[in-house]
Amino acid sequence: MSEDSLKQVAAAISAKRTSLTSEEAKELAVRAVRFKKERGRTPSLDAQDAWERRMAEGATAFMRFKKEGRYD
Repeated sequence: MSEDSLKQVAAAISAKRTSLTSEEAKELAVRAVRFKKERGRTPSLDAQDAWERRMAEGATAFMRFKKEGRYD
């Protein structure tokens, strides 16, 4: 396995561990989009900054919830 694939696996595991409501995930995803516009990159799940990690977790959870159909 390459380093990138291991990072993806770690991100998927950490995303499953987060306990966010669908509304929290949606708000964090909006903030993650704002972060991307300001900094030119998406928030990272393995960032040193706790707030950046939280935004990344929220954006990941939002995408998972949307795929599950929670935002209909």
